[in-house]
Amino acid sequence: MLHKLFILLIFIQPFNGESQNFNVDVAAKILIRSENDLMTIAGTAINQTEINQSLRYELSVIKNNPLNSNRSTNNQSGRFVLEPGQQKELSTTTIHKNSKDRIILLLLIYNLEDQIIGKDRLVLNDNSDADDIAFKQKLVKKLASEEQDISDSGQDGALLLTGIVIEEVKTKAGRDFYQLFASQYRLDDINAEQIVKIREVILRANTTIINVLVGDKIVHQFLVKTQLDYLKENANISIRQVSKYLIFLTKNRDTLRSY
Repeated sequence: MLHKLFILLIFIQPFNGESQNFNVDVAAKILIRSENDLMTIAGTAINQTEINQSLRYELSVIKNNPLNSNRSTNNQSGRFVLEPGQQKELSTTTIHKNSKDRIILLLLIYNLEDQIIGKDRLVLNDNSDADDIAFKQKLVKKLASEEQDISDSGQDGALLLTGIVIEEVKTKAGRDFYQLFASQYRLDDINAEQIVKIREVILRANTTIINVLVGDKIVHQFLVKTQLDYLKENANISIRQVSKYLIFLTKNRDTLRSY
């Protein structure tokens, strides 16, 4: 029986052609402590080597309200050094126990080359919004149907790569935006068949724009600025626009198949 091979969530980074293994030299771990009506979230790192490690961390708490689709993100970051075998608490934050929000906790640890070497991710109150659930269900049905079509027809199974984000940037701000977008794309579990491209284009002198494309379709475009809050805002907008366009493509494809 022929099968499709689905490789989920692949991020192509032109500047680093080697595959990355996480939590080998330095392990990232998110700990949760209960204190009355609050939960304390602690990001920790463990040096599993026999040498000192100079590192950087990012601890993100991303809240999604299921009632109004509002999203908020709290990021903490800093540099630190670990001695051989040392475990260190990097940062803490608190959330209410009775929160109904879907909360994503993400801890990333970077080395001196700014490569991710450690990561941990937890999801609390894991209830996706209706559109997201419907979109994922459509994708599952679509992939199952296509696999059955291939088996029935006797054709060779094709290799399907999903969740691909390609970086085509020219500046540090462009690189920062790509990392923000790619991280959120991964957190939202968007494993689309279409390739998403982050393409930075030079307009004049020191001015560039970023085009966010799904396939060849530009779904968001903005003037590049270096402010982090500005880049985060555009990353969130881009995620929403990409998701809307993917849902649109899926609905249209299902409509065409029904005729």
